[in-house]
Amino acid sequence: MAELFARDRYLEFLTNIDDPALVRIITGVRRCGKSALLSMYRSYLIAQGVGPSQILTINFEDMAYDHLRNAQSFHDHVLDAINNSEIRYLHIDEVQELSDWARVINSLRTRENLEICVTGSNASLFVSESMTYLAGRYIEIPMYPLSLAEFTRFRQKIGVTYTGVEQAYQQWLRWGAFPASAITHDEETVRQLNSGLFDSIFTRDIALRGQIRDTETFLRVARFVFENAGSELSTLSIVKQLRAQGRGASSELVDRYLQLMVDAHLLYRCRRYDTQGKQWLRTSGKMYFVDPGLRNSLLGSRDFNRGRDLENMVFLELKRRGFEVMTGQVPGGEIDFVARRDGHALYLQVALSTDSEQTLARELAPFDRLPAGAHCLLLTGDRFAPATGEVKWRDVFDVLAGAPL
Repeated sequence: MAELFARDRYLEFLTNIDDPALVRIITGVRRCGKSALLSMYRSYLIAQGVGPSQILTINFEDMAYDHLRNAQSFHDHVLDAINNSEIRYLHIDEVQELSDWARVINSLRTRENLEICVTGSNASLFVSESMTYLAGRYIEIPMYPLSLAEFTRFRQKIGVTYTGVEQAYQQWLRWGAFPASAITHDEETVRQLNSGLFDSIFTRDIALRGQIRDTETFLRVARFVFENAGSELSTLSIVKQLRAQGRGASSELVDRYLQLMVDAHLLYRCRRYDTQGKQWLRTSGKMYFVDPGLRNSLLGSRDFNRGRDLENMVFLELKRRGFEVMTGQVPGGEIDFVARRDGHALYLQVALSTDSEQTLARELAPFDRLPAGAHCLLLTGDRFAPATGEVKWRDVFDVLAGAPL
């Protein structure tokens, strides 16, 4: 059912790629809609006159294709299909399950008039040595769970009455943003869906791939990071926390656990950037979770830091809009986000409210330490625009719902 609801921004990006020799790689956490996007793309191609028999689809989620996980077997199968029919498009779901996948895809990419589009749920597929075969020959389409605008649209399509952006935001935080959750009416069903999804990601993309033996220690690390999303994070602080709980763990082990979660798209790193020295800082930076529903399934439904949650969701929205996002270091303070795109930088502060002069002054102060002419923006949930002087203000809930920055 989720496949019936278009993800227009991603589909437009995909259809605007002109060069058929470029491999399209759709990446993102499991169940965020990659397979649905690939299905929508097939429907688009067919509507443009492509015959269904011209598209070869292989889904490694389906056991029927297990015999093709071997590189040579897969390569031979696809070549046979191309030579014996009119195949012009090759679509592969969960390509990381194919051994030596990048080398295989590069070999097939050289076939004339063959366009290749694949999906992958694990970022580690970009760091293997075999990726040198595809260097400069692919375009990545990063995909995320539903934005607030998409979540609202999905809810309305199943008959849920829209009662305002702030109410929609609260449900988005409580239920999470996976398509399957958005088209569900029952909250208990949503809870089970999110719990099952977290278990699937942990088992298939983390535990097996990372050969984790001490499951409990890993989950303690995960809980700590999800609990402290948006805060400055150091490996040492996690190690100290584990030791206080009677669990011994080295910094190297914690770093490996964090990287496994990043690879599985459960977490995203936000590095710290010195806006004055114009260089990356050697700190662990911050981590933001991919979806509040997964966070709730791990930590339980309870009251979290609402300001940190808002910051997390703004981070994801900036990523959805194609920005490179980092935390900005300024003399004596920090900027929540420095967002770069097309050679331009946007400096953002995010706050749930600036209901006092002191709070407003604190949020605006870091902007004063930026170079003259910097594009600064304050995002808050205030009902009325605060007096920000030269700094632009936007309603943060409107921005999350799709309003321009």
